Amino acid sequence: MILDAPVRIDHALATGAMTREMAQSSYYLRLFPRVAVPRNLPLTMELRAHAAGLVHEQGVVAGVAAAALHRAVVAPLDPVVDLVVDVEGVRGAAGLRRRRLSLGPAETVEVCGTRVTTPARTAYDVARWLPRAEAVVVLDALARATRIGADEVRAVRDAHPDDRDRTAVEPALSWLDPRSPGPAASRLRVALLARGLPRPCVEQRLTDRDGVVSDLALAWPETRTGLSRQRGVAAAAREIGWEVVEQPDPSTDGVDGLAARLTKQMERWDPPRMLARPRPIWLLPSPPDDDGWFDDGRSRLVALPR
Repeated sequence: MILDAPVRIDHALATGAMTREMAQSSYYLRLFPRVAVPRNLPLTMELRAHAAGLVHEQGVVAGVAAAALHRAVVAPLDPVVDLVVDVEGVRGAAGLRRRRLSLGPAETVEVCGTRVTTPARTAYDVARWLPRAEAVVVLDALARATRIGADEVRAVRDAHPDDRDRTAVEPALSWLDPRSPGPAASRLRVALLARGLPRPCVEQRLTDRDGVVSDLALAWPETRTGLSRQRGVAAAAREIGWEVVEQPDPSTDGVDGLAARLTKQMERWDPPRMLARPRPIWLLPSPPDDDGWFDDGRSRLVALPR
């Protein structure tokens, strides 16, 4: 019988699910100590996570691998799996990082037979373990997949006042946005935030009284500035008082130039900022009215359906 999932070799031999010939055949790849996976399966983070969960019966998958088990699209990232094992004699291995954590009884769950940290606990650990830019990419995907909110992650942080690096959680949460449609979009937004741009609204539709003007990947309504993946929309947006930069590719290539273009568009409302003078608030556009319309009904932002 050929198995089509990760297998703990010694257990499979003991139960007769696998013969020694099968275990030694080229069909299986020894991924972790005593754990093999069929070579014909793609080595996704989800597969690695399930395999790591077989290393020890008390093991709990954590970090980015846990996010993958919760259906968060996080690739490409470090393929090393974090495994929580509070038992002596269990060591890390190639592709496997052992963690010692104090996990509360409500901070683990089972996903397809593998013990894993809950989405909120996973987000908490990711925010502590990864650099802020990469942490936000995972947090966006995890929040999009599981609907967790920042307050749930803060509750986990507050339950562990003695943990190291817990001060990294709030900065990562401050950039979290579950509306981001994917890792590339998250990375671009984070790159712009890291260059000092204000936090944008994500995935918005710019409309006027006649209908849709443009879908905006990012929007800064306070300065009527947007970033669109569509081409040929800048002129129509300018007619209703918006400056839209067209960026079909969400790659971070050339992000410095993009940040400079967006900053220049935002500063059109406030030229004294470029001269380091106090900002006259009255030069900035007025906020939307009670119905969400800007500039006496010229334009409106509506969140794109998820």
